[in-house]
Amino acid sequence: MARPSVIPGIKERLEAYLDECEGAYQQQPENTRKPTIPATPDGKVNVRAVAAALGLKATQEKYLYERGELSSLVNLMSEGQGLAPIGARVSQDAADKAFKAKAQLQAQSLRAASQAAVEAQAQHDELLQTIKDLSRENQRLAAENLRLRARIEAVEAGIFVPEVD
Repeated sequence: MARPSVIPGIKERLEAYLDECEGAYQQQPENTRKPTIPATPDGKVNVRAVAAALGLKATQEKYLYERGELSSLVNLMSEGQGLAPIGARVSQDAADKAFKAKAQLQAQSLRAASQAAVEAQAQHDELLQTIKDLSRENQRLAAENLRLRARIEAVEAGIFVPEVD
């Protein structure tokens, strides 16, 4: 035979505890209110302290995370008091992982772009050197062409011009 669920009992104790916390919160002056639900230094619900306040065993603490009917009660109250809800750390870890993955992807893209820029610069330098070489060759051939034309003109004018190497 299955054991009866402990969730209804935990929910009843949790509702009573949260009512006490809300009463204490409402009694504070409005401009100086501080959360009455146990919180971590970074402004999140301290689930372990809530579980201890309810008298839960260490093995039952997980219900405050896993069971929607319990975590939603705490989250509703915590958000009203300005605290991050249960599971905020998990979603923050997921956001951190997504950020790291995006940063790694951008770093890879940056490395690829940098490598492409280096290769493009090398190709540019090589093409520039080729242009300079071809320009020199063109000037040499133009001078050779001019010399040969002058020789042809001299030969046509009847002047013997010996070939000089």
